[in-house]
Amino acid sequence: MILSSLSLLVGTSSATLLGRLYFIHGGSQRWLYTFIQSAGWPMLLPPLFTYYCASSTRPTPLTFKLFAIYLAMGFFTAFDNLLFSWGLSYLPVSTNVLLCASQLAFNAIFAYAIVGQKFTHFILNAVFSITVGAVLLGLHSDSDRPKGTTERQYVLGFIVTIAGAALYALMLPLLELTYKNVIGKTNFAVVIEAQTFIAIFATLFSMIGMAINGEFSVLKQEANAFPLGHALYAVTLVGSAIGWQMFFLGGAGIIFLASSLLSCTLSTAMLPVVSILAVIFFHDSFYALKGVAMLLSVWGFFSYIYGGYIEFKARSAVEPGPEDSL
Repeated sequence: MILSSLSLLVGTSSATLLGRLYFIHGGSQRWLYTFIQSAGWPMLLPPLFTYYCASSTRPTPLTFKLFAIYLAMGFFTAFDNLLFSWGLSYLPVSTNVLLCASQLAFNAIFAYAIVGQKFTHFILNAVFSITVGAVLLGLHSDSDRPKGTTERQYVLGFIVTIAGAALYALMLPLLELTYKNVIGKTNFAVVIEAQTFIAIFATLFSMIGMAINGEFSVLKQEANAFPLGHALYAVTLVGSAIGWQMFFLGGAGIIFLASSLLSCTLSTAMLPVVSILAVIFFHDSFYALKGVAMLLSVWGFFSYIYGGYIEFKARSAVEPGPEDSL
């Protein structure tokens, strides 16, 4: 769980910051950055094969049902990545990540509907706090708009980021349901397998989008025009690809070990860290309402964690210990 959480934190921080670096220095190919978010899947193969050899585990049979699930999840992942790329190209990082915090509100609803996640007043408080934070950001959008971004583009970035957060929140309980009812929670290899297949299909869909949009033909031109040079252009994209795979793998690992709601909660709680880093590295504006939105996100996270702790204590008090069952 600790390794999955660290992977989630490092992945989301590095990938988001490098993605914004690409866009603020002239990068404009959204389908390319959509491709980058899933193209790092080959880095999952060495640990997967190592796990196979060390534990004598066989790969999970790829049935038609599982193939169809991976194909659908790959399509939704590619579309969600496109929405995120679109939002990141128009919004400051600090605003983008705080809007992404709305995924917790959406995930609580979807987890309740799909996997029967129970609602407590702690969860409802977390959902309400984070939702209010997103609304506050919307009320103060004019002073946060980057130079060169029109009001229409800023509003569009706001909308697609919220839509992307909702779609991501939907995919998490669907993945949890796949682990429970289709694959089975047998070992951690199934997490890497699922992430690999989903990323492969997402990459293929992204490449189709790049081809239709004519982005393959302008890559060399964009690299030549990148003000930081060819080397940093490549490092920015490759580093972002690695970061996204760390993020997705960490999130999938937490779903496997616990639940989709916990995975979404932890990723949401880490977003204020990314927002602070954006203020440091990109000098994003940090007005009072944005600070309030961040505090509401943190408050919502701790509300959820405390609620989970109370629920765990109550369950432990009811369940008999080993000595009670003798």
